[in-house]
Amino acid sequence: MELNKNALIELMNNKFNGSYTKLAKALGIDVAYVYRVLVKERNCGAKFYSCIIQWCNSNDEDYNKYIFLR
Repeated sequence: MELNKNALIELMNNKFNGSYTKLAKALGIDVAYVYRVLVKERNCGAKFYSCIIQWCNSNDEDYNKYIFLR
């Protein structure tokens, strides 16, 4: 799996007013983890992917926009 960071940043900007804190809270992930993944070029793990999938399923979004399955 690979994260589509650009799409996730676009989601954050459009639905969460560009707030890492609001995005992290919606996903149920620590804000520092979200920031490190999106800004500091850190890799994300299974929990991050799982939280994105859960959020997408709850909000009628297609998680394939945010996660590339390889």
